[in-house]
Amino acid sequence: MIRFRAYKDQHPLQRFALNAAHLFAQDEIPVRSQLDFTDDEIIGVRHSDTAVGLATLWSVPDFGRVMLQTTRLPERNEPYNLNLELARGRLLRILQKREEWGVADSHLADAGRDLVDGALEKFIETLCNLESPARAAELADQSLSLSLRAGETMALAHAEMFIQHRAGTQGFGRHSFGCRFDTTRIKDQNYLKFIKDNFHFVTIPIGWKQIEPKEQEQNFALLDECVTWLHKNCIATKVGPLVSFAQDSVPDWLYIWENDFEQVRDMAYDFITKVVERYGNKVQAWDVISAMNAENGFKFGFDQIIEMTRSTALAAKRAANRALVLVEMTEPWGEYYAINQRTIPPLIYADMVCQSGVSFDGFGLKLRFGRAGYGMQARDLLELSTLLDRFGAFGKPLHLASVQVPSAPDTRDPNGNGSDVGCWRNAWTEQTQSDWLENVYRIALSKPYVETITWQDLVDKGNDDQSVLQHGGLLKADLTPKPAFECLVNLKTHLVRPANRATRRN
Repeated sequence: MIRFRAYKDQHPLQRFALNAAHLFAQDEIPVRSQLDFTDDEIIGVRHSDTAVGLATLWSVPDFGRVMLQTTRLPERNEPYNLNLELARGRLLRILQKREEWGVADSHLADAGRDLVDGALEKFIETLCNLESPARAAELADQSLSLSLRAGETMALAHAEMFIQHRAGTQGFGRHSFGCRFDTTRIKDQNYLKFIKDNFHFVTIPIGWKQIEPKEQEQNFALLDECVTWLHKNCIATKVGPLVSFAQDSVPDWLYIWENDFEQVRDMAYDFITKVVERYGNKVQAWDVISAMNAENGFKFGFDQIIEMTRSTALAAKRAANRALVLVEMTEPWGEYYAINQRTIPPLIYADMVCQSGVSFDGFGLKLRFGRAGYGMQARDLLELSTLLDRFGAFGKPLHLASVQVPSAPDTRDPNGNGSDVGCWRNAWTEQTQSDWLENVYRIALSKPYVETITWQDLVDKGNDDQSVLQHGGLLKADLTPKPAFECLVNLKTHLVRPANRATRRN
Protein backbone atom coordinates (compact mmCIF):
# COMPACT_ATOMS: atom_id res chain seq x y z
CA MET A 1 0.00 0.00 0.00
CA ILE A 2 1.19 3.50 -0.83
CA ARG A 3 -0.31 6.72 0.57
CA PHE A 4 -0.24 10.35 -0.52
CA ARG A 5 -1.52 13.56 1.04
CA ALA A 6 -2.15 16.54 -1.23
CA TYR A 7 -2.29 20.19 -0.17
CA LYS A 8 -3.75 23.40 -1.49
CA ASP A 9 -3.54 26.84 0.14
CA GLN A 10 -1.60 25.23 3.00
CA HIS A 11 -4.44 22.86 3.88
CA PRO A 12 -4.90 19.16 3.05
CA LEU A 13 -7.31 18.60 0.17
CA GLN A 14 -10.72 17.39 1.33
CA ARG A 15 -11.66 16.05 -2.11
CA PHE A 16 -9.58 14.51 -4.88
CA ALA A 17 -10.78 13.26 -8.28
CA LEU A 18 -9.27 9.87 -9.12
CA ASN A 19 -11.04 9.26 -12.43
CA ALA A 20 -7.83 9.67 -14.44
CA ALA A 21 -5.32 8.48 -11.83
CA HIS A 22 -3.38 5.20 -11.86
CA LEU A 23 -0.28 3.61 -10.36
CA PHE A 24 2.69 2.64 -12.51
CA ALA A 25 5.78 0.50 -12.04
CA GLN A 26 9.06 0.06 -13.93
CA ASP A 27 9.30 1.75 -17.34
CA GLU A 28 6.18 3.75 -16.38
CA ILE A 29 3.93 0.79 -17.21
CA PRO A 30 0.53 1.17 -15.49
CA VAL A 31 -0.29 -1.56 -12.96
CA ARG A 32 -3.56 -2.97 -11.79
CA SER A 33 -4.41 -1.53 -8.43
CA GLN A 34 -7.13 0.02 -6.32
CA LEU A 35 -7.11 3.76 -5.65
CA ASP A 36 -9.28 5.43 -3.02
CA PHE A 37 -9.45 8.82 -1.34
CA THR A 38 -10.30 8.61 2.33
CA ASP A 39 -9.42 10.56 5.48
CA ASP A 40 -7.70 13.23 3.39
CA GLU A 41 -5.36 10.65 1.83
CA ILE A 42 -4.97 8.96 -1.55
CA ILE A 43 -4.47 5.26 -0.87
CA GLY A 44 -3.16 2.93 -3.54
CA VAL A 45 -3.26 -0.85 -3.06
CA ARG A 46 -1.66 -3.45 -5.33
CA HIS A 47 -0.68 -7.08 -4.85
CA SER A 48 3.07 -6.51 -4.90
CA ASP A 49 5.67 -4.79 -2.77
CA THR A 50 7.61 -3.25 -5.68
CA ALA A 51 8.03 0.51 -5.83
CA VAL A 52 5.28 2.35 -7.71
CA GLY A 53 4.47 5.90 -8.69
CA LEU A 54 1.22 7.80 -9.07
CA ALA A 55 0.04 9.49 -12.27
CA THR A 56 -2.84 11.93 -11.94
CA LEU A 57 -4.36 15.09 -13.35
CA TRP A 58 -2.98 18.07 -11.45
CA SER A 59 -3.81 21.76 -11.65
CA VAL A 60 -0.87 24.16 -12.02
CA PRO A 61 -1.54 27.91 -11.90
CA ASP A 62 -0.85 29.71 -15.21
CA PHE A 63 -0.17 26.40 -16.94
CA GLY A 64 -3.31 24.28 -16.98
CA ARG A 65 -4.43 20.92 -15.65
CA VAL A 66 -2.31 18.09 -17.04
CA MET A 67 -1.32 14.50 -16.30
CA LEU A 68 1.77 14.39 -14.09
CA GLN A 69 3.75 11.63 -12.41
CA THR A 70 5.65 11.13 -9.22
CA THR A 71 8.81 9.07 -9.21
CA ARG A 72 8.56 5.41 -8.18
CA LEU A 73 8.41 5.23 -4.41
CA PRO A 74 8.72 2.42 -1.85
CA GLU A 75 6.02 1.73 0.70
CA ARG A 76 6.31 3.46 4.06
CA ASN A 77 4.16 4.05 7.09
CA GLU A 78 3.56 7.80 6.70
CA PRO A 79 1.95 9.34 3.59
CA TYR A 80 4.04 10.98 0.92
CA ASN A 81 3.56 14.68 0.16
CA LEU A 82 2.01 14.53 -3.32
CA ASN A 83 2.87 18.14 -4.18
CA LEU A 84 6.52 17.48 -3.40
CA GLU A 85 6.66 14.16 -5.25
CA LEU A 86 5.09 15.61 -8.41
CA ALA A 87 7.66 18.41 -8.36
CA ARG A 88 10.44 15.85 -7.88
CA GLY A 89 9.11 13.75 -10.77
CA ARG A 90 9.06 16.67 -13.17
CA LEU A 91 12.58 17.81 -12.27
CA LEU A 92 13.86 14.28 -12.78
CA ARG A 93 12.25 14.20 -16.24
CA ILE A 94 13.95 17.47 -17.16
CA LEU A 95 17.35 16.23 -16.03
CA GLN A 96 16.90 12.95 -17.92
CA LYS A 97 15.89 14.66 -21.16
CA ARG A 98 18.65 17.28 -20.93
CA GLU A 99 21.20 14.48 -20.74
CA GLU A 100 19.54 12.40 -23.45
CA TRP A 101 19.17 15.31 -25.83
CA GLY A 102 22.50 16.90 -24.95
CA VAL A 103 20.76 20.21 -24.29
CA ALA A 104 23.34 22.43 -22.62
CA ASP A 105 22.58 25.78 -21.04
CA SER A 106 23.96 27.43 -24.17
CA HIS A 107 21.08 25.93 -26.18
CA LEU A 108 18.46 27.51 -23.94
CA ALA A 109 17.49 31.15 -23.99
CA ASP A 110 18.01 33.13 -20.81
CA ALA A 111 14.36 32.60 -19.89
CA GLY A 112 14.76 28.82 -20.14
CA ARG A 113 17.88 28.75 -17.97
CA ASP A 114 16.23 30.97 -15.39
CA LEU A 115 13.19 28.67 -15.23
CA VAL A 116 15.32 25.56 -14.68
CA ASP A 117 17.46 27.28 -12.04
CA GLY A 118 14.40 28.70 -10.31
CA ALA A 119 12.68 25.30 -10.22
CA LEU A 120 15.75 23.68 -8.66
CA GLU A 121 16.12 26.43 -6.07
CA LYS A 122 12.47 26.17 -5.06
CA PHE A 123 12.75 22.40 -4.77
CA ILE A 124 15.80 22.69 -2.53
CA GLU A 125 13.85 25.12 -0.39
CA THR A 126 11.02 22.58 -0.33
CA LEU A 127 13.37 19.93 1.08
CA CYS A 128 14.45 22.37 3.78
CA ASN A 129 10.85 22.64 5.01
CA LEU A 130 9.88 18.98 5.30
CA GLU A 131 8.94 19.41 8.94
CA SER A 132 6.07 21.65 7.76
CA PRO A 133 4.21 19.63 5.07
CA ALA A 134 1.83 22.43 4.13
CA ARG A 135 4.68 24.91 3.61
CA ALA A 136 6.71 22.31 1.72
CA ALA A 137 3.72 21.68 -0.54
CA GLU A 138 3.40 25.41 -1.27
CA LEU A 139 7.07 25.63 -2.27
CA ALA A 140 6.80 22.42 -4.29
CA ASP A 141 3.90 23.93 -6.24
CA GLN A 142 6.07 26.90 -7.12
CA SER A 143 8.88 24.59 -8.22
CA LEU A 144 6.48 22.52 -10.32
CA SER A 145 5.07 25.60 -12.06
CA LEU A 146 8.57 26.71 -13.03
CA SER A 147 9.71 23.23 -14.09
CA LEU A 148 6.68 22.63 -16.32
CA ARG A 149 7.37 25.86 -18.17
CA ALA A 150 11.08 25.00 -18.24
CA GLY A 151 10.31 21.57 -19.70
CA GLU A 152 8.20 22.99 -22.50
CA THR A 153 10.82 25.65 -23.22
CA MET A 154 13.45 22.91 -23.44
CA ALA A 155 11.29 20.72 -25.69
CA LEU A 156 10.67 23.61 -28.08
CA ALA A 157 14.34 24.65 -28.04
CA HIS A 158 15.37 21.08 -28.87
CA ALA A 159 12.79 20.97 -31.67
CA GLU A 160 14.02 24.24 -33.14
CA MET A 161 17.58 22.86 -33.27
CA PHE A 162 16.51 20.10 -35.67
CA ILE A 163 13.42 21.26 -37.54
CA GLN A 164 15.20 23.95 -39.55
CA HIS A 165 17.95 21.51 -40.49
CA ARG A 166 15.38 18.98 -41.63
CA ALA A 167 13.51 21.60 -43.62
CA GLY A 168 16.74 22.84 -45.19
CA THR A 169 17.67 19.36 -46.40
CA GLN A 170 14.23 18.78 -47.97
CA GLY A 171 13.26 16.54 -45.10
CA PHE A 172 9.59 17.47 -45.45
CA GLY A 173 7.56 16.34 -48.41
CA ARG A 174 4.15 17.60 -49.36
CA HIS A 175 2.70 14.43 -47.83
CA SER A 176 3.96 15.30 -44.35
CA PHE A 177 0.74 17.21 -43.59
CA GLY A 178 -2.51 15.28 -43.91
CA CYS A 179 -6.09 15.06 -42.66
CA ARG A 180 -8.83 12.46 -42.46
CA PHE A 181 -11.32 12.44 -45.30
CA ASP A 182 -14.98 12.66 -44.28
CA THR A 183 -16.59 10.14 -46.61
CA THR A 184 -20.06 11.55 -45.91
CA ARG A 185 -19.00 14.73 -47.74
CA ILE A 186 -17.92 13.11 -51.00
CA LYS A 187 -20.68 15.08 -52.77
CA ASP A 188 -19.91 18.36 -50.98
CA GLN A 189 -17.99 20.44 -53.52
CA ASN A 190 -17.01 23.12 -51.02
CA TYR A 191 -15.51 20.51 -48.72
CA LEU A 192 -13.71 18.83 -51.62
CA LYS A 193 -12.22 22.17 -52.64
CA PHE A 194 -10.70 22.62 -49.17
CA ILE A 195 -9.15 19.16 -49.46
CA LYS A 196 -7.83 19.73 -52.97
CA ASP A 197 -6.39 23.18 -52.25
CA ASN A 198 -4.71 22.38 -48.93
CA PHE A 199 -3.81 18.69 -48.61
CA HIS A 200 -1.76 16.29 -50.71
CA PHE A 201 -2.32 13.38 -48.35
CA VAL A 202 -5.53 12.14 -46.72
CA THR A 203 -6.74 9.12 -44.79
CA ILE A 204 -10.02 7.42 -45.69
CA PRO A 205 -11.38 5.97 -42.40
CA ILE A 206 -13.06 2.87 -43.78
CA GLY A 207 -12.70 -0.64 -42.41
CA TRP A 208 -14.09 -4.14 -42.29
CA LYS A 209 -17.48 -3.24 -40.81
CA GLN A 210 -18.24 -0.67 -43.52
CA ILE A 211 -16.97 -2.72 -46.47
CA GLU A 212 -18.38 -6.11 -45.47
CA PRO A 213 -21.52 -5.51 -43.37
CA LYS A 214 -22.70 -9.02 -44.31
CA GLU A 215 -20.47 -12.06 -44.59
CA GLN A 216 -19.07 -12.51 -48.11
CA GLU A 217 -20.97 -9.42 -49.34
CA GLN A 218 -18.53 -6.57 -49.86
CA ASN A 219 -19.77 -3.08 -50.66
CA PHE A 220 -16.99 -1.01 -52.25
CA ALA A 221 -19.18 1.75 -53.71
CA LEU A 222 -18.26 4.50 -51.21
CA LEU A 223 -14.57 3.59 -51.06
CA ASP A 224 -14.42 3.38 -54.86
CA GLU A 225 -15.89 6.87 -55.18
CA CYS A 226 -13.50 8.38 -52.61
CA VAL A 227 -10.38 6.69 -53.98
CA THR A 228 -11.27 7.60 -57.56
CA TRP A 229 -11.73 11.29 -56.72
CA LEU A 230 -8.51 11.47 -54.71
CA HIS A 231 -6.49 9.65 -57.37
CA LYS A 232 -7.89 11.91 -60.10
CA ASN A 233 -6.79 14.95 -58.10
CA CYS A 234 -3.28 13.57 -57.38
CA ILE A 235 -3.86 13.30 -53.63
CA ALA A 236 -1.93 10.52 -51.90
CA THR A 237 -4.27 8.20 -50.04
CA LYS A 238 -4.13 6.03 -46.94
CA VAL A 239 -7.04 3.72 -46.11
CA GLY A 240 -7.90 2.15 -42.80
CA PRO A 241 -7.79 0.84 -40.26
CA LEU A 242 -8.91 -2.17 -42.27
CA VAL A 243 -9.12 -4.43 -39.22
CA SER A 244 -9.83 -3.48 -35.62
CA PHE A 245 -11.38 -5.47 -32.81
CA ALA A 246 -12.76 -2.42 -31.05
CA GLN A 247 -16.41 -2.98 -30.28
CA ASP A 248 -17.71 -0.44 -32.80
CA SER A 249 -15.42 -1.67 -35.60
CA VAL A 250 -16.19 -5.40 -35.77
CA PRO A 251 -18.76 -6.60 -38.34
CA ASP A 252 -21.78 -7.96 -36.47
CA TRP A 253 -21.64 -11.30 -38.27
CA LEU A 254 -18.03 -11.92 -37.20
CA TYR A 255 -19.06 -12.52 -33.60
CA ILE A 256 -20.24 -15.97 -34.65
CA TRP A 257 -16.57 -16.91 -34.91
CA GLU A 258 -15.22 -15.04 -31.87
CA ASN A 259 -14.09 -18.27 -30.17
CA ASP A 260 -12.32 -19.60 -33.27
CA PHE A 261 -9.12 -17.58 -33.58
CA GLU A 262 -7.79 -19.39 -36.66
CA GLN A 263 -11.03 -18.79 -38.55
CA VAL A 264 -11.10 -15.09 -37.64
CA ARG A 265 -7.43 -14.69 -38.59
CA ASP A 266 -7.96 -16.34 -41.97
CA MET A 267 -11.06 -14.25 -42.65
CA ALA A 268 -9.14 -11.06 -41.83
CA TYR A 269 -6.29 -12.17 -44.12
CA ASP A 270 -8.69 -12.85 -47.02
CA PHE A 271 -10.54 -9.58 -46.48
CA ILE A 272 -7.37 -7.46 -46.52
CA THR A 273 -6.09 -9.28 -49.60
CA LYS A 274 -9.29 -8.50 -51.53
CA VAL A 275 -9.32 -4.83 -50.54
CA VAL A 276 -5.65 -4.12 -51.15
CA GLU A 277 -5.56 -5.95 -54.50
CA ARG A 278 -8.64 -4.02 -55.65
CA TYR A 279 -6.98 -0.60 -55.46
CA GLY A 280 -3.47 -1.39 -56.64
CA ASN A 281 -1.34 1.75 -56.94
CA LYS A 282 -4.25 4.12 -56.24
CA VAL A 283 -3.65 3.77 -52.49
CA GLN A 284 -0.18 4.56 -51.19
CA ALA A 285 -0.55 3.40 -47.55
CA TRP A 286 -2.71 1.04 -45.52
CA ASP A 287 -3.50 1.05 -41.81
CA VAL A 288 -3.91 -2.71 -41.75
CA ILE A 289 -4.72 -3.15 -38.08
CA SER A 290 -5.47 -0.72 -35.27
CA ALA A 291 -5.78 -0.62 -31.48
CA MET A 292 -4.77 -4.24 -30.86
CA ASN A 293 -2.81 -2.95 -27.89
CA ALA A 294 -5.93 -1.55 -26.20
CA GLU A 295 -9.13 -2.82 -27.86
CA ASN A 296 -9.44 -6.61 -27.56
CA GLY A 297 -13.12 -7.30 -28.03
CA PHE A 298 -12.54 -10.95 -28.93
CA LYS A 299 -10.39 -11.59 -25.84
CA PHE A 300 -7.39 -12.80 -27.80
CA GLY A 301 -4.38 -14.03 -25.86
CA PHE A 302 -1.01 -12.29 -26.09
CA ASP A 303 0.37 -14.64 -28.76
CA GLN A 304 -2.87 -14.38 -30.74
CA ILE A 305 -2.68 -10.57 -30.73
CA ILE A 306 0.83 -10.69 -32.20
CA GLU A 307 -0.17 -13.39 -34.70
CA MET A 308 -3.20 -11.36 -35.85
CA THR A 309 -0.91 -8.36 -36.35
CA ARG A 310 1.59 -10.46 -38.30
CA SER A 311 -1.08 -12.04 -40.51
CA THR A 312 -2.85 -8.79 -41.45
CA ALA A 313 0.44 -7.05 -42.27
CA LEU A 314 1.55 -10.00 -44.39
CA ALA A 315 -1.71 -9.98 -46.34
CA ALA A 316 -1.26 -6.32 -47.30
CA LYS A 317 2.42 -6.78 -48.15
CA ARG A 318 1.71 -9.69 -50.47
CA ALA A 319 -1.16 -7.88 -52.18
CA ALA A 320 0.74 -4.59 -52.76
CA ASN A 321 4.40 -4.77 -51.82
CA ARG A 322 5.10 -1.16 -52.84
CA ALA A 323 2.48 0.37 -50.56
CA LEU A 324 3.24 1.35 -46.96
CA VAL A 325 1.86 -1.08 -44.39
CA LEU A 326 1.25 0.54 -40.99
CA VAL A 327 0.36 -0.87 -37.58
CA GLU A 328 -1.67 1.66 -35.61
CA MET A 329 -1.87 2.09 -31.83
CA THR A 330 -4.24 4.07 -29.69
CA GLU A 331 -3.86 5.49 -26.15
CA PRO A 332 -0.04 5.44 -26.40
CA TRP A 333 0.53 6.17 -22.69
CA GLY A 334 -1.23 2.91 -21.86
CA GLU A 335 -3.57 4.01 -19.05
CA TYR A 336 -6.03 1.31 -20.12
CA TYR A 337 -3.64 -1.41 -18.96
CA ALA A 338 -4.30 -0.52 -15.34
CA ILE A 339 -7.90 -1.77 -15.62
CA ASN A 340 -7.97 -4.28 -18.51
CA GLN A 341 -5.85 -7.40 -18.17
CA ARG A 342 -6.52 -8.53 -21.75
CA THR A 343 -4.56 -5.66 -23.23
CA ILE A 344 -0.85 -4.98 -23.76
CA PRO A 345 1.08 -1.85 -22.77
CA PRO A 346 1.80 0.08 -25.98
CA LEU A 347 5.59 0.00 -25.77
CA ILE A 348 5.60 -3.74 -25.06
CA TYR A 349 3.24 -4.33 -27.99
CA ALA A 350 5.48 -2.25 -30.27
CA ASP A 351 8.56 -4.12 -29.11
CA MET A 352 6.94 -7.51 -29.68
CA VAL A 353 5.75 -6.55 -33.16
CA CYS A 354 9.31 -5.53 -34.06
CA GLN A 355 10.88 -8.61 -32.49
CA SER A 356 8.39 -11.12 -33.96
CA GLY A 357 9.31 -10.60 -37.59
CA VAL A 358 6.13 -8.78 -38.59
CA SER A 359 6.56 -7.31 -42.08
CA PHE A 360 5.45 -3.69 -41.81
CA ASP A 361 6.74 -0.21 -42.63
CA GLY A 362 5.91 1.92 -39.62
CA PHE A 363 3.75 2.62 -36.59
CA GLY A 364 0.72 4.86 -36.52
CA LEU A 365 0.02 6.68 -33.24
CA LYS A 366 -3.26 8.31 -32.30
CA LEU A 367 -2.65 11.50 -30.30
CA ARG A 368 -5.89 13.06 -29.12
CA PHE A 369 -6.55 15.17 -26.04
CA GLY A 370 -9.58 16.87 -24.59
CA ARG A 371 -12.16 14.20 -23.82
CA ALA A 372 -12.63 11.92 -20.83
CA GLY A 373 -12.75 8.16 -20.89
CA TYR A 374 -10.39 7.43 -23.76
CA GLY A 375 -6.94 8.09 -22.32
CA MET A 376 -7.23 11.60 -23.74
CA GLN A 377 -6.36 13.65 -20.65
CA ALA A 378 -4.15 16.67 -21.36
CA ARG A 379 -0.34 16.34 -21.40
CA ASP A 380 2.41 18.92 -21.57
CA LEU A 381 4.82 19.29 -24.49
CA LEU A 382 7.79 17.66 -22.76
CA GLU A 383 5.76 14.52 -22.08
CA LEU A 384 4.64 14.37 -25.69
CA SER A 385 8.19 14.78 -26.96
CA THR A 386 9.36 12.06 -24.57
CA LEU A 387 6.67 9.69 -25.83
CA LEU A 388 7.74 10.17 -29.45
CA ASP A 389 11.36 9.47 -28.51
CA ARG A 390 10.35 6.18 -26.91
CA PHE A 391 8.54 4.97 -30.00
CA GLY A 392 11.29 6.30 -32.27
CA ALA A 393 13.78 4.05 -30.49
CA PHE A 394 12.27 1.01 -32.24
CA GLY A 395 13.81 2.13 -35.51
CA LYS A 396 10.53 2.29 -37.42
CA PRO A 397 9.03 5.44 -38.98
CA LEU A 398 6.18 7.05 -37.07
CA HIS A 399 2.99 8.32 -38.66
CA LEU A 400 0.93 10.43 -36.27
CA ALA A 401 -2.67 9.60 -37.04
CA SER A 402 -5.83 11.21 -35.72
CA VAL A 403 -3.99 14.10 -34.06
CA GLN A 404 -6.56 16.41 -32.50
CA VAL A 405 -7.55 18.74 -29.68
CA PRO A 406 -10.81 20.69 -29.42
CA SER A 407 -11.41 24.40 -29.85
CA ALA A 408 -14.03 24.36 -27.06
CA PRO A 409 -14.39 22.18 -23.95
CA ASP A 410 -15.71 18.67 -24.53
CA THR A 411 -16.05 16.92 -21.17
CA ARG A 412 -18.17 13.94 -22.21
CA ASP A 413 -17.13 10.51 -21.08
CA PRO A 414 -18.07 7.46 -23.23
CA ASN A 415 -21.54 7.44 -21.66
CA GLY A 416 -22.17 11.08 -22.46
CA ASN A 417 -21.58 12.35 -18.93
CA GLY A 418 -19.29 15.17 -17.86
CA SER A 419 -15.85 14.26 -16.57
CA ASP A 420 -12.46 15.84 -15.90
CA VAL A 421 -10.14 15.89 -18.92
CA GLY A 422 -7.72 18.66 -17.98
CA CYS A 423 -6.54 21.48 -20.19
CA TRP A 424 -3.30 22.77 -21.63
CA ARG A 425 -2.35 26.31 -20.54
CA ASN A 426 -5.95 27.55 -20.65
CA ALA A 427 -9.40 26.17 -21.21
CA TRP A 428 -9.74 24.87 -24.75
CA THR A 429 -10.45 27.73 -27.14
CA GLU A 430 -9.81 28.31 -30.83
CA GLN A 431 -6.57 30.13 -30.01
CA THR A 432 -5.43 27.42 -27.59
CA GLN A 433 -6.12 24.79 -30.26
CA SER A 434 -4.01 26.77 -32.73
CA ASP A 435 -1.14 27.25 -30.28
CA TRP A 436 -1.18 23.55 -29.41
CA LEU A 437 -1.14 22.55 -33.07
CA GLU A 438 1.84 24.73 -33.91
CA ASN A 439 3.93 23.60 -30.95
CA VAL A 440 3.12 19.91 -31.29
CA TYR A 441 3.66 19.86 -35.05
CA ARG A 442 7.04 21.57 -34.67
CA ILE A 443 8.13 19.15 -31.97
CA ALA A 444 6.94 16.09 -33.89
CA LEU A 445 8.39 17.16 -37.23
CA SER A 446 11.75 17.86 -35.63
CA LYS A 447 12.03 14.12 -35.04
CA PRO A 448 13.66 12.49 -38.10
CA TYR A 449 11.55 9.36 -37.69
CA VAL A 450 8.17 11.18 -37.84
CA GLU A 451 7.08 11.08 -41.46
CA THR A 452 3.47 12.28 -41.50
CA ILE A 453 0.96 14.03 -39.24
CA THR A 454 -2.75 13.59 -39.89
CA TRP A 455 -5.29 15.89 -38.25
CA GLN A 456 -8.42 13.91 -37.48
CA ASP A 457 -11.32 16.15 -38.54
CA LEU A 458 -11.12 18.93 -41.07
CA VAL A 459 -14.63 20.13 -40.11
CA ASP A 460 -16.31 20.28 -36.69
CA LYS A 461 -18.70 17.46 -35.90
CA GLY A 462 -20.80 19.81 -33.79
CA ASN A 463 -23.01 18.06 -31.25
CA ASP A 464 -22.78 14.64 -32.87
CA ASP A 465 -22.34 12.33 -29.88
CA GLN A 466 -20.74 9.69 -32.11
CA SER A 467 -17.75 11.88 -32.89
CA VAL A 468 -14.55 11.33 -30.93
CA LEU A 469 -14.24 15.06 -30.25
CA GLN A 470 -16.78 17.81 -30.58
CA HIS A 471 -15.30 21.03 -31.95
CA GLY A 472 -12.12 19.21 -33.02
CA GLY A 473 -12.08 20.38 -36.63
CA LEU A 474 -9.83 22.92 -38.30
CA LEU A 475 -12.95 24.45 -39.85
CA LYS A 476 -16.27 25.31 -38.23
CA ALA A 477 -19.40 23.47 -39.31
CA ASP A 478 -20.07 26.16 -41.94
CA LEU A 479 -16.50 25.67 -43.30
CA THR A 480 -15.23 28.92 -41.80
CA PRO A 481 -11.49 28.48 -41.07
CA LYS A 482 -10.36 28.56 -37.45
CA PRO A 483 -6.96 29.96 -36.38
CA ALA A 484 -5.66 26.36 -36.26
CA PHE A 485 -6.34 25.94 -39.97
CA GLU A 486 -4.45 29.10 -40.82
CA CYS A 487 -1.62 27.95 -38.55
CA LEU A 488 -1.39 24.60 -40.33
CA VAL A 489 -1.33 26.22 -43.75
CA ASN A 490 1.39 28.68 -42.69
CA LEU A 491 3.45 25.92 -41.09
CA LYS A 492 3.25 23.79 -44.19
CA THR A 493 4.18 26.72 -46.43
CA HIS A 494 7.17 27.55 -44.23
CA LEU A 495 8.54 24.03 -43.87
CA VAL A 496 7.89 22.42 -47.24
CA ARG A 497 10.42 23.73 -49.76
CA PRO A 498 9.17 24.72 -53.24
CA ALA A 499 10.98 21.78 -54.79
CA ASN A 500 8.96 19.45 -52.59
CA ARG A 501 5.70 21.20 -53.38
CA ALA A 502 6.02 20.60 -57.08
CA THR A 503 2.98 18.78 -58.36
CA ARG A 504 3.47 15.27 -59.56
CA ARG A 505 1.09 12.38 -60.05
CA ASN A 506 1.37 9.61 -57.49
